Amino acid sequence: MGKKGFFAEPVEGSHLPEWDRLAAAHGCLFDSVRWTRLFEPRIRRVGLFDAGGTLRGGFCVWEQRKLGLRILRNPPFTPQIGPFFEPRASNAAAHTNEERDVMEAMVAWLDCQRAAVVSLGLALSVSDCLPFYWRGYKVVPHYTYLLDLSRSKDDLLEAMSTERRKNLRKAETDGIDVRDCTDPGVIGGLVRGTFSRNGKRFAEQAMDAILGAMPPSGGSICKVAWKQDKAAAGVYVVLGPRSAYYLMGGYSDGAHHGAGALAMWHAILEAKRRGLQVFDFEGSVIPPVERYFRGFGGTLTRVFSVQKAWLALEMFLGAISKYRNRF
Repeated sequence: MGKKGFFAEPVEGSHLPEWDRLAAAHGCLFDSVRWTRLFEPRIRRVGLFDAGGTLRGGFCVWEQRKLGLRILRNPPFTPQIGPFFEPRASNAAAHTNEERDVMEAMVAWLDCQRAAVVSLGLALSVSDCLPFYWRGYKVVPHYTYLLDLSRSKDDLLEAMSTERRKNLRKAETDGIDVRDCTDPGVIGGLVRGTFSRNGKRFAEQAMDAILGAMPPSGGSICKVAWKQDKAAAGVYVVLGPRSAYYLMGGYSDGAHHGAGALAMWHAILEAKRRGLQVFDFEGSVIPPVERYFRGFGGTLTRVFSVQKAWLALEMFLGAISKYRNRF
């Protein structure tokens, strides 16, 4: 149990409606039952309960077994796993104490699992990772770019780098046509082709499950750039209550240099049209990808991951972290 009134334990099925209500109000799409259900039976939904036994929030972990070792991590294509919680503090100091209690309850539960490896990307809202640090976890900052969609179209365009605006103009001048895509096979094929050409493996089954559960136009935005009836590039964006998240994208062999940027721009505008508040690029530690995202003019925003492993597995933890950060 957390020291000051929170404890963590797996939630029962009867708690799922309340879990979803809390996730919608205080979490994000990746906390929802709809999303986490995609990763059953290996997903673990862990509730955060106050001293009176009331569910106030939660977090998730995805369990893997490799070489007989138990690994707790984010599911594929899931950049954050919580925690989220309903605050009831009356002032700033009390809120800080409440968040600290939540994090201590989360750490206590994770330590009790005795996993060989823990590697978790935390919620964007998390600012206090001291309980993890004190218990021997590595606290690693990562970065994403967030676009404020309340800004006008002209303001969003003006905020872009000169290079990115040139990409858009060149693609439009060269006849690149961006259309809504409703065929999961098209965007899935572009993503597969991109990873294959780069010699990279990725979670294909998870991608297929996501595209099946949230097909283009059903809880998501999918824009594909076409050149002479050939799909040149595409982006797939999932939608939460307040934010749109760039989840995956790809391009064809020899695609126009600006096709992907134009598809992304159309996805941003569509998210704005639908009333979303924020467009989240979900970041990358790969320098060319980070530079590409940066060019769209979003605000650099820090997000934390926490990592812990048996001493002999520190190098293995690095490999897991590197794999997760591809997404």
